Amino acid sequence: MTQFRLETRADGLQRVVTDGLAAQNGRECALELMDGVTADNAERVLRYISDYLTASGQKIMAGETMRYGWSTLRFAQDNNDPALSIEELEEPFATASDTFRRGAAKAIAILRAQDETVRRNGLSTIAHHPHRSERAVICRRLSPTATWKVLVFDRIKARQAEQSGWFVGCGSSTHNHNDVAELASLHLVYLSERDPRIVPYLALPEDTRVVFEPSKVIVFAPGVQAGQVDNAALRA
Repeated sequence: MTQFRLETRADGLQRVVTDGLAAQNGRECALELMDGVTADNAERVLRYISDYLTASGQKIMAGETMRYGWSTLRFAQDNNDPALSIEELEEPFATASDTFRRGAAKAIAILRAQDETVRRNGLSTIAHHPHRSERAVICRRLSPTATWKVLVFDRIKARQAEQSGWFVGCGSSTHNHNDVAELASLHLVYLSERDPRIVPYLALPEDTRVVFEPSKVIVFAPGVQAGQVDNAALRA
């Protein structure tokens, strides 16, 4: 069973390191406590990695990547360091993001924001935290270059691994969203690049509806006909 230890480097920077993962992976993994990341935050990330490796029987090598919630982690090998250090996407909301930075502060913050959005809206379960590369079905009237006045997000059970389950409609009651010719498939990261405020709502469970209006966000819980204004969104 993998344990975790807190250690301080020669330069004074602290990090959390796995203890026992090397027996399975060949290398321990380490996450540095920087940019506000706490030891508890780091342990959660490392436990996720350890559980994944245990369940899959795979090994992680330097330079390889792993999905973590919305973002992507990369494993780096520093000179004379037996542990693999964790890096994350520098710009997790950008479509062209392919550069990494040390740590996992942004990935952790996105997960925290999604969990908090679920909690404050009174929802007891989370379907899953979708990765930025997963797809949504979107109304073709929502042009990438036009202003989006109203967005209606509905989540159903995803039928394929790369599908998030989210459908994004234009909000018009006269538009037939059952016509496949009126629909397109889009990676979620394109939505986040347009408006990062959408991302905290993307971990809401199946059968949830979220309506984004210019001045408010309304959340409809599964099986509930009346929506509730998310007051936290008004303060954002």
